Amino acid sequence: MKLFRKNSTSIGGDAIAEKIAQKIIDRQRILANYLNRKTKNISGKLWMAILIIFCTAFGCYCTFLLIRALG
Repeated sequence: MKLFRKNSTSIGGDAIAEKIAQKIIDRQRILANYLNRKTKNISGKLWMAILIIFCTAFGCYCTFLLIRALG
């Protein structure tokens, strides 16, 4: 009498997980290609300005939250 039998469904579980992962990767690639097409005409200077504005805004917000938490 075997108390601990191996479950044969674990092999199928790996195949299902692999299919799900592949679908997620495909969707990410489709989204990345779409975003690249939409932003291909933006210059490097504009990207730098957007990055600076983004970092400044969230830096100020984090500082605000820190001061509010301490005060």
